[in-house]
Amino acid sequence: MEIIVEGVGTKKITPDEVILNLTFNYKNDNYNQVLKEGTEIVANFISDVLEPNKFTKEDLKTSSFVIRENTKYNEITKRYELDGYLFEQRSKLIFDYDKEKIALIMEAISKFYESPKCIINFDLKNKKECRKNVLSLAYKDALEQANAIAEAAETRLVGCMKVDFKPFTTTYVSNSNLDND
Repeated sequence: MEIIVEGVGTKKITPDEVILNLTFNYKNDNYNQVLKEGTEIVANFISDVLEPNKFTKEDLKTSSFVIRENTKYNEITKRYELDGYLFEQRSKLIFDYDKEKIALIMEAISKFYESPKCIINFDLKNKKECRKNVLSLAYKDALEQANAIAEAAETRLVGCMKVDFKPFTTTYVSNSNLDND
């Protein structure tokens, strides 16, 4: 008799890493002014937000930097026309999970005069170990199901003959919230 089951492994894990994805934008009609002001905004962010919160400029990792022409569609001429230049710098700030530190940095960002767009992600430093633990739980779940089926069929389960591994369909859900206490 062949028994085929699918095990499910679920584990609640507190994140141990925070990733802030920051996007700095500045627009102006003059290319040199865009370059100057955009880089000043980032430098001010480092001195006004990061350094008071015990980060260094090296902690802010730039993932992309571009100054591009910004165009606007002219309904009369039916053409796109130059509408100045746009500075955009995307950066990441990665640090250990700490609710107080998250609250302090988010408060400082909200008070910064040219606040960047900010997306916060929670992550794990050792995903491989976590996946290994979840896979172990899924295997145990499948084994329990197979044993229950074998017992119901009044037969004895010899053992696991084959494991088909499907890639993880991992879902990360954050139940954290920042509160005042």
